[in-house]
Amino acid sequence: MNINQLNQMPIEDFLERVGVVASHKKGENYWYISPVREPEHTPSFKVNTNINRWYDYGIQQGGKLFDLAQKLNPHLDATGLIAKVSDIFMFEQQPSLTHSFTRHIYPDVQLEKPTSQAIVISEVRPLGSNKAITEYLQNRGIDFGISKLYCREVYYQIEDRRYFAAGFKNRSGGYELRSQYFKGSSSPKDITHIENGNRSICVLEGFMDFLSLLTLRKEEPIRSDFLVLNSVSFVDRSMDILKDYKNVFLYLDHDNAGRKALGKYEAANLNIINASNTYQKFKDLNEYLLDLQSTQQESKQSRTFKKARGLGL
Repeated sequence: MNINQLNQMPIEDFLERVGVVASHKKGENYWYISPVREPEHTPSFKVNTNINRWYDYGIQQGGKLFDLAQKLNPHLDATGLIAKVSDIFMFEQQPSLTHSFTRHIYPDVQLEKPTSQAIVISEVRPLGSNKAITEYLQNRGIDFGISKLYCREVYYQIEDRRYFAAGFKNRSGGYELRSQYFKGSSSPKDITHIENGNRSICVLEGFMDFLSLLTLRKEEPIRSDFLVLNSVSFVDRSMDILKDYKNVFLYLDHDNAGRKALGKYEAANLNIINASNTYQKFKDLNEYLLDLQSTQQESKQSRTFKKARGLGL
């Protein structure tokens, strides 16, 4: 993907996929709480879906998708931005899936009939028979025994095309779907609540973070219930569950959407503990896990090399 191709992707789809949800819609215009500056009370960030442009009235700036990506990721250069947005849309690998994500707009927003094709699940199997799915999870640093407990092999169709992915079930029966080439979900989309009979609960944005946390704590398992949002737009939906817990540990991403979610939880009458400080230098738990494993592997190789030096290798 180059900049011109990137700018052809729908801005409203990009915002949804990074956790920014429209407050309301009027005709061809989507209105948002601005994602590029401090939180506000009245939406003043507009996306015109007809011309695919955004404009922030608070800073009197606007532009194309690439300009927005620069605002959201000021630390990345052009190459890094293209790679990041390409990863979000998975444009090059599976172009037929570009518009297969479900938009999550507040209930008062009336949308036209969607033109995207629905994901139809044809089969769900226990994890382990599909090498590509297993290797994908292992490449994300996830312990296989842990992933086998919570994930399934999900085989699905979009029109006449067949695909497969690692699936993580939500409380309404839908699945979060992840593979090397795809990030999406089947309907209905909802949160996942894992109850273990504890008075404390850990809240995570996505199931990769959930599996990463369990992998990190494999030797000393966390005694806790778990709530996986599956979308930061479900923060409000999670409040009724969290109010019944004595302690709420938050493992949120270090990005704009994660900070907004943290702000909502801080404003609620909950006893929250911000556990994201444990991976302060990383975007999320999975990034931290992969870095830790890489460091450990390098250290192991270094020790092996030093031990073998006297053998005349």
